[in-house]
Amino acid sequence: MKCFNVLAPLLCLIPLSLAADSLYSVVNLGSLGTGAAQPTAINGSGTVAGFVTDPLGNQIPVTFDGRTNPLSGIGQANAINSTGTIAGTGYLGKSPYVVEWSSGTTTNLGVSGYGTAINDSGQVAGGMLTSGGQLHAFLWSNGALVDLGTLPGMTWSSAYGINSSGQVVGTSSYGGLSTAFVSNGTGLTAVSGSLGGINSYGMAINNQGVVVGNAQNAQGYLHAFESSATGMVDLGTLGGSQSYAYGINDAGTVVGYSYLAGNQSTHAFVYLGGVLIDLNTMLLPDDSGWTIDAAYGINARGDIAAVGTFNNQLYALELQPNVEAVLAADEPADPPPVPEPTPFLLTCGGIIVLWLVFRRRVRFLKDI
Repeated sequence: MKCFNVLAPLLCLIPLSLAADSLYSVVNLGSLGTGAAQPTAINGSGTVAGFVTDPLGNQIPVTFDGRTNPLSGIGQANAINSTGTIAGTGYLGKSPYVVEWSSGTTTNLGVSGYGTAINDSGQVAGGMLTSGGQLHAFLWSNGALVDLGTLPGMTWSSAYGINSSGQVVGTSSYGGLSTAFVSNGTGLTAVSGSLGGINSYGMAINNQGVVVGNAQNAQGYLHAFESSATGMVDLGTLGGSQSYAYGINDAGTVVGYSYLAGNQSTHAFVYLGGVLIDLNTMLLPDDSGWTIDAAYGINARGDIAAVGTFNNQLYALELQPNVEAVLAADEPADPPPVPEPTPFLLTCGGIIVLWLVFRRRVRFLKDI
């Protein structure tokens, strides 16, 4: 992850009312079909990795570029670095192993478990199966495997994110208690603070060491958070009871998704300048017909890997920031038009499919 250098300072200066309809364009990367599927990561060149489900019910690792391009084997492509090297999970029967795809070559890294993150140095992180049958967070670097262990008193851990210096973020658990952690390559340290509840989950980390994920508040609901020097910052929701952060770049732009009021559907969000913003209010054009349901990654340029629905179909998307629109919005106008509120556009068919994907995603994360 690198800094979103061009847009981040500008976005903080622009009134949201002016920017509301003009900040992101939608690029359709390919259909997600009707099974469990999603984009998982995006690199600096805008290449998106993820997985889909084939007609036999197998999960297939893929890249998205307007088409769905299968990688070899069965499993999930969960991370991609700037060179296009992809890390993920493959399966031999029901046995998972950590796999890497690079320049048409598939490499079994020799680690039983799940690959979830990769940085530009080629370091891979995830969850490894120990000889005792437990899952431990690991760091794989230049052929060397480091078992990162668990937080004190806990028996299970898995990494979900890594930055350029090899700092790893993830979750450690025992008996229904889960705690977000950070590791510098030797052991785990709990992410400090809380949102008032017990459980927390670390999902991504940028090169400044800022962690994002989700944590329970005092009412027991999960809210997206980012770490700070004074503890966890609650990013709030888009009107519903829960929200989840999945990606952050070096400018501190956070992406994820949140339930809307009534908790029947979700919208993707971007967290900018201390404000949680519904990405559906920032599309170009504002009558695009898309509903952006969730976001899972963001790169240095601010491109976002997302899931959206159009005509009741679910697609992998890249949301591209529109620099010209941002610059135009920053110019004085005489007088500026008052935008109409953008309606929340949701389709029942898309939501049913999305719900199935999310349920399976939750099961996948619990497994690893």
